[in-house]
Amino acid sequence: MIIEDERYGDQPDFNYDVIEENQHVHVSHERTSELYEFIQTHHQIRDRQTHSQLQADLVEHLWQKDGVN
Repeated sequence: MIIEDERYGDQPDFNYDVIEENQHVHVSHERTSELYEFIQTHHQIRDRQTHSQLQADLVEHLWQKDGVN
């Protein structure tokens, strides 16, 4: 079986080794509400009890969705 490389068909070839000199990126060091919510959610998921509950909920959801075959 022959497999052709179609990766560069219609997509432009990006050169990630070249950095544009005029590119300006603003980095904020302020704590936004989105960042605070992300950190809070991350800590909740890292909690062992919450992790176990989420895992059990996922298993229950998959059983309800697919059922017994």
